[in-house]
Amino acid sequence: MKTRIITAVVSLALLAVVLCFHSAIVLNLAVVALTAIMMFELFRVNKLLKSALFVGSLCLSVFFPLAVRFLSGENSMYIYLAVIFAYIVLYALDVFIGYEKTDVGVYSTVALYSLLISIAMSSLCVIESSSEQFGLLALILTFCGAWLDDTGAYFVGTFLGKHKLCPKISPKKTVEGFIGGILTDVILFVVFGLIVDLTMAEAHVNYILMALLGAGCALLGVAGDLFASVIKRHCDVKDYGNLFPGHGGALDRFDSVVFVAPFMALCASGIGIF
Repeated sequence: MKTRIITAVVSLALLAVVLCFHSAIVLNLAVVALTAIMMFELFRVNKLLKSALFVGSLCLSVFFPLAVRFLSGENSMYIYLAVIFAYIVLYALDVFIGYEKTDVGVYSTVALYSLLISIAMSSLCVIESSSEQFGLLALILTFCGAWLDDTGAYFVGTFLGKHKLCPKISPKKTVEGFIGGILTDVILFVVFGLIVDLTMAEAHVNYILMALLGAGCALLGVAGDLFASVIKRHCDVKDYGNLFPGHGGALDRFDSVVFVAPFMALCASGIGIF
């Protein structure tokens, strides 16, 4: 427990430093580094580090976060599509060349998850740049929505949990904890919105929307956690790595963010959060 607490404090301090320089390229570079580590962990547990797809995935981890900052204009969408298409072609060629010794199911899952991780982590940069006034707040809310749901679920599950949610995938998760996590995020988002509403005159907070966003983040966070757990069970490993002592690897810590961030990016860029 002591190791977990120390790791959490140090990690939050580093995150605070990155967020303090969010308007600079520091955030984009931090996302690049974190995404590359997540790629390494994913391919390592699946024993695919020597594949061409791993190199392609590392390229994606660099391209998407930096593209959010530097790529704009009418033709930007075509560049994004071209990069994704090139990655799919690389995947197809890699499978074709090594078809005799390749588990296509595993390879396909890793390829899809790699693409999702790259796009999802770059969504953090999209959220930050979605609004000059509220981008940072939306980014902080995204992290809270992904992580505090798990905290709420843990405490509710510990004291009230009786019914297992999915014992074969995640034995410690309970139905009661799942509901508690959703309620935690709903309350968190409404309170966060209230604070913004009271402290920033230019904010226009829709509390019903905030509650729905909280519920959505909680559901997606659990989905991201369970999906990552399925892959770990298949690879017969407890954690993806040990980058965060007591917590596991980068992918263990950000598996829920992978599903929550794109959702929040769409909301922030489309309907607006505040």
